[in-house]
Formats: sequence, C-alpha cells, structure tokens
Amino acid sequence: MTDYMIDKTAIRQQFRIKRSALPAFRQHLASFALTRKILLHVSSIHRADRISFYLAQDGEIDLLPLMLHCLRQGRRCFLPVLGTRDDKKLSFAEWVPGQPMLKNRFGIPEPATHRYQLSSAADMDLVFMPLVAFDDCGNRLGMGGGYYDRTLAECCSPGIKHKGRLEFSASCPRLVATGHDIQHAPKLPRESWDIIPDLTITPARDIKPPCFSCYF
Repeated sequence: MTDYMIDKTAIRQQFRIKRSALPAFRQHLASFALTRKILLHVSSIHRADRISFYLAQDGEIDLLPLMLHCLRQGRRCFLPVLGTRDDKKLSFAEWVPGQPMLKNRFGIPEPATHRYQLSSAADMDLVFMPLVAFDDCGNRLGMGGGYYDRTLAECCSPGIKHKGRLEFSASCPRLVATGHDIQHAPKLPRESWDIIPDLTITPARDIKPPCFSCYF
C-alpha cells in the first residue's frame, strides 16, 4: 500500500471516529439545522422532482427530516441501491414510508424492489451524498468504495473549461454533499476521477467549488 493510500485511510479513520463520537442530541440538532438551511438556501430542492437521499449510517448527518418534508411537498424520493460486486455502481429506488427494506452486503437498508424498477443517476434532478470529510476546495472524501464516483461519472464527467469553471453534461443532476461541521479538513488528497459536488453543505458551512485551477 502506498503512502498516499495510507494517508487517505488514516484520514477516513480519523474523521469516522470524530463523526461517530457525536452524542445523539448533537446529531439530532445538526439534522434539523441542516434541513432548515437547505430549505432556505438551496433553491434547487424546490425545483427538483426526483431527489436521491441516503439513510444515515455510522454517524452520517441524517437527512430523514428533509426527505419526509419533500414527500409531503409531492417530490419523489429515492435511495441508492448497490449494483453487483463486479460493476460497483449505484442505481436508485423510489422510497415511501413503510416500504419493505432489505439490507445490502454492507448492512445498509435499501428499498426492496425489482431491478427493472430502478432508476439511473441521469434520471435524478438532485442527489444528496454523504461524506467522511470535505475541504475548502469542495473535495469530498467518501468511504473508499468509489460507488458515487463511478455512478456519476457516466453522466457528470467534466467537459470543457468555460469562464474558469468546469462544464458538465446537461444530464448531470445537481450534486450536494452533506455532513457535520467537524468533518471539515483544510485540504484532502484528490484523485483524477473524483466527482466534485456542486455544493457541500453543513449546518454552519457551505462550499461551492472554486475555479478550474483548484483541481489541476
């Protein structure tokens, strides 16, 4: 294992410990604070019809209050579903309260649905992504499986440079990474295939990717 990979592994371990150590009442307060902030300041959530969320695990910030609000507003809410061990990509299954759930190979609940009922990332208008850590350039460090990066690369690969910023495919959903404030790191290592969220948001921070030169 290279020093670079050891560094990323150590960062993940450090921030997972910090995240999991948050007491339940702080988790609860952060969840509702972030829900309120997103509803007030993320305009795309009011335009989106098909929104992918996630079920919080291992201390991730909980978006269930936001998901329930969106359902009450008539939005269609989806959850990620693991693909096969070979393709290591995500599909998205529509979710409603009370729907039967099955745990995937990582123990994360997924809607029990037929494969033909699944949607792709390109079908989503807005995708919320969990994170282990984030930095001031908007880089997101996940759990290390690369599932979101592989999935979103099919519709969100960067194209040309335009006015100092990266242009993406028109089929790319709006990408919002969510986390706790304590998950902020000054600078994270970045791979060439990493997908950068349009917005990283926590109860006290919101980071939009800066110019193209930040990544290259």
